[in-house]
Amino acid sequence: MRILIDVTRDFERQSNALEDIDAVLLTHGHADACGGIAELRRWLRSRGREQLPLYAGAATIAAVERRFRRVDHCDFKPVRPGRPRRLGGVELSAMEVPHARDERFPTFAWRIRQGRETLVYASDVAWLTPELERFSRSASLLVIDGAMWRRQLFSHLTIDRELPRLCDWRVEQIVLTQIGRTAPAPRPARARRAPAVRTGAARIRRPQAGTPVNVRKRTASGRAERGGRTAAGVRSTAQVPELPDTAY
Repeated sequence: MRILIDVTRDFERQSNALEDIDAVLLTHGHADACGGIAELRRWLRSRGREQLPLYAGAATIAAVERRFRRVDHCDFKPVRPGRPRRLGGVELSAMEVPHARDERFPTFAWRIRQGRETLVYASDVAWLTPELERFSRSASLLVIDGAMWRRQLFSHLTIDRELPRLCDWRVEQIVLTQIGRTAPAPRPARARRAPAVRTGAARIRRPQAGTPVNVRKRTASGRAERGGRTAAGVRSTAQVPELPDTAY
């Protein structure tokens, strides 16, 4: 099952890494999450396809219908928080997270479970909540908002401040997304690593100059594991300046 989370304004470029899509999930109605809906239509038509299931909250679907003249390629599937949906062998569930101040744009975190693997995707989060922690428990991978580094913005986490708390959450791996201009430039490849700082069950390596961190979880044998790959094959580490939205 090939699931695309969010259809960004960069979908034309990002779609080069996609062979096919079985369904789309939208986190919210802002242009950075659904601005590529028109390009998605052209992409589908070029492959001889008419429609694609699109799962989102009712307010997000309304925002898409307001913004785009042609949405006949979207087979809208309204989702309500706390009510799981089945998609083939995949279970989808959503919860609302704090992000936008405008009530027209409620924002979802998604939990996608297939067999023993679970992905929680929370790309736009203003602050951490106990509800999100519970929603993320036992996830194989938590992808979370890493947009702000040592700066504050009402709609996004200040991730360097929140990482110690996140590393106490019961998840196997954490990957940061939306890393942008506030993050320090990556260090040269030969730069010496600073000593590891242990926080809860995770290990964070903190370079001396404040470079964005790689988060690693410990296995039962004590071996540190690196963050994984997205289905599009893009290495998802905190040292990448900007990451495309995840396809799972």
